[in-house]
Amino acid sequence: MKVVTVTLNPCIDKTVEIEAFEIGKTNRTLSIRTDIGGKGINVSKILYSFGIPSVATGILSGETGIYIERCLIEAGLATDFVFGSGETRTNMKIYDTETQVTTEINEPGSPAGEAYEEFRRKITGLLRGSDLLVLSGSTPKDIGDSAYAELISYAKHFNVRVILDADGELLRRGVEAVPFAVKPNKSELEHLAGRRLNSLDEIIAEAKAINNMGVELVVVSLGGDGAVFVRDSLVIKTTPFPVEAKSAAAAGDSMVGALIYSLEHGLTLTQTAQVMTAAGTITAAKDGTQVATFGEIAANFGRVKAEIIDEEEIE
Repeated sequence: MKVVTVTLNPCIDKTVEIEAFEIGKTNRTLSIRTDIGGKGINVSKILYSFGIPSVATGILSGETGIYIERCLIEAGLATDFVFGSGETRTNMKIYDTETQVTTEINEPGSPAGEAYEEFRRKITGLLRGSDLLVLSGSTPKDIGDSAYAELISYAKHFNVRVILDADGELLRRGVEAVPFAVKPNKSELEHLAGRRLNSLDEIIAEAKAINNMGVELVVVSLGGDGAVFVRDSLVIKTTPFPVEAKSAAAAGDSMVGALIYSLEHGLTLTQTAQVMTAAGTITAAKDGTQVATFGEIAANFGRVKAEIIDEEEIE
């Protein structure tokens, strides 16, 4: 399987641990961790752990961009980035060890400018002969909300399936372009629905509505409450095993990587749900944007409870 991951707004993730974080006060760090970040890049990292090759592409800028590319290559990942002007962003994550709550402060990133036109030419070449395209995370503000929808149409031209993991209007317009799979969290699904979703039944109904639009697989991540999976006539709800959550920053990216592993190995939806939930749960218990390893997932996916909610035909 040939996989291309797109990160149009990569970053350096700097995570600091603070005991009893206080707003407006002087806080002293217990530890500092720096990771190469960006949702598509995180997917490529977990795919590498699974032994599935991928090409990480997108837009990098400045000395930070050079550093990111060098680190990825040294880690064994294949890259094919475009370089633009400005500087790749740095995001701050503050983990309060007392409350076990993470606060994220994300920079917007540099405008893409002419680099995006170069990227559009590059992605056309990368899609030839590919099997899967992963579109995830934010984009530079000057690209516009239709960027992922456009890339989905490119992928369809080459018969490449697309997994979309985004938020806001990027997600809405991307869903309208009908990718193979989408992975919103609850708040992102509420944005699509235009209202609060106050029960599991309402979440499932909205996931089914997206499925009815032609999106073959809909995965709604619910954090510590697991996830909902809708494909064809089957709806599955997972319940994860307990962990001490430290950072959910890369949990969704690990779920996407686990989905690709499941597709590669022809797993059933129930098995896929267990593997994806285990990947997200283990990653959430790690510092910074470290991701779950294949060995950790293999040892724990059987601990995930997967309940079939609905086997009726979706109208």
